[in-house]
Amino acid sequence: MINLRRCMFASAMLFLLPMITNNVYALTCSANADTWNNGYVVNVTVTNDGNSAINSWQLALNFNQSPGVTNSWNAEISTSGNTVTATNVSWNGNLAVGQSVSFGFQGTHSGNFVLPTCSAGGGPITSSSSSSSSSVSIPSSSSSSSSLASSSSSAGVGNNSITVRASGTTGAESITLRVGGTDVESWTLSTFMMDYSATTNLSGDIHVAFTNDNDGEADVQVDYVIVNGGTRQAEDQSENTGAWGNNQCGGGSNSEWLHCNGYINFGSVSGEPTSSSSSSSSSSNGNGSGSAGCGSGAQLTSGRHTINVGGLNREYVLDVPANYNMNNPYRLVFGWHWRGGSANDVVGQGYYGLKSLSNNSAIFVAPDRAPGTDGWTNTNDRDMAFLRAMLDELKYSLCIDEDRIFSAGWSYGGMMSFAVGREMADTFRAIAPASGALWTPYTDSGLPMAAWISHGTSDNVVGHNAGVEARDLFVSANSCSNTTVPIQPSPCVEYQGCAAGHPVVWCSFNGGHSTPSFYSSAVWNFFSRF
Repeated sequence: MINLRRCMFASAMLFLLPMITNNVYALTCSANADTWNNGYVVNVTVTNDGNSAINSWQLALNFNQSPGVTNSWNAEISTSGNTVTATNVSWNGNLAVGQSVSFGFQGTHSGNFVLPTCSAGGGPITSSSSSSSSSVSIPSSSSSSSSLASSSSSAGVGNNSITVRASGTTGAESITLRVGGTDVESWTLSTFMMDYSATTNLSGDIHVAFTNDNDGEADVQVDYVIVNGGTRQAEDQSENTGAWGNNQCGGGSNSEWLHCNGYINFGSVSGEPTSSSSSSSSSSNGNGSGSAGCGSGAQLTSGRHTINVGGLNREYVLDVPANYNMNNPYRLVFGWHWRGGSANDVVGQGYYGLKSLSNNSAIFVAPDRAPGTDGWTNTNDRDMAFLRAMLDELKYSLCIDEDRIFSAGWSYGGMMSFAVGREMADTFRAIAPASGALWTPYTDSGLPMAAWISHGTSDNVVGHNAGVEARDLFVSANSCSNTTVPIQPSPCVEYQGCAAGHPVVWCSFNGGHSTPSFYSSAVWNFFSRF
């Protein structure tokens, strides 16, 4: 009898073995890097190559030296020795068969950077409830998950699609989406801007609520909400009960920030968007005003180009996404080089590390200084004329989002970005100067310009006071108050009360004539607000 049972058990196991072995998972990962001087950005793609869905993943990346990680996005990062361990965040752990997700991190190296080797692991999804949750954003805390379950059941799914773009300052903050006074969904926020989406049949006013203020550093920044395709900017909403102003909570309306327990009212579901401004996340290519080149095949390709401006041949390097779509308006980002530098230098460091973060959502341009000069002297307006000629050529040759044109640069490149921000505020959407000054000549338009500005406190090439002077000009032009609030990454602050859609961020960091370690990720997050 015992032998019979053993035979039956063995037969059953032989029958089940193909079912077990066929339901395996296999994760693969690939990495690439952009490096410059003593910095790097690593971007990693993890793919579920098995035949079963998974609900979590973990990677190990082995470096040849201490990885010196300074910031990261789309993953939880920890380091031990020369190894970086990356695990999924709450919203990207679920991977269907064949599905991929990407994440990245930035760090410093000693000058001998070697691309890290990557190994992966994960686990199969074991319940249908976990599988079905892959289409929604799942909070990382159990209390938030409980709130999600109850709000989802009361609100139900429906035809109204709402996306909230937000970030926290510590990674512990959570927000709740309410429609008509009913909770729809709750999310625990990352420390970088991300999109959180839900659908509902509810009607009424849309509130994004913050209810876990700890009177410390727990603050929430809400960039905008998208309601059924229409964007509503947070700074355009007059009812913000969680903003700090006039020494009280609720006294700082028309703000992106929730510093106290409270909410921002984005108007009714059925109403028209309260802001005409357009916006997009860093993972999309934008839906703004397309240039004359949209709808036609690209007339320019990646590489070096020459254009004659006032009888002088000027050169620039163009970088067009490999998957360029002629019907999709792209962000346009200018990266200006430093004194004695070149377009090739900017290209070599990945356009200040921004290209790797763009996820093919932007076209990048690196202009070269005029022959015989050491930088952006703009003698007789020739550099501004060069810029205008490039813009005309690019707009007619490619599909450019004319509402999202940006400028970035360090040192002399920062000076050119400051000049662009003052003279061409009707064309550019935002600038990000590092270690710059108001030393490149310009004609002031008098218009506001969104600006992310950084400067080292011990800069002995372009003094810190020169950066302060430039900052104060933009604070004044944007009608900002003198009140600032800390934002991520530290030690950055954002001025309050600025003209709608024209924030000023000031990052005074301990360092010399350099870009701060967080420049790439912070600037891309800033550009992604528009």
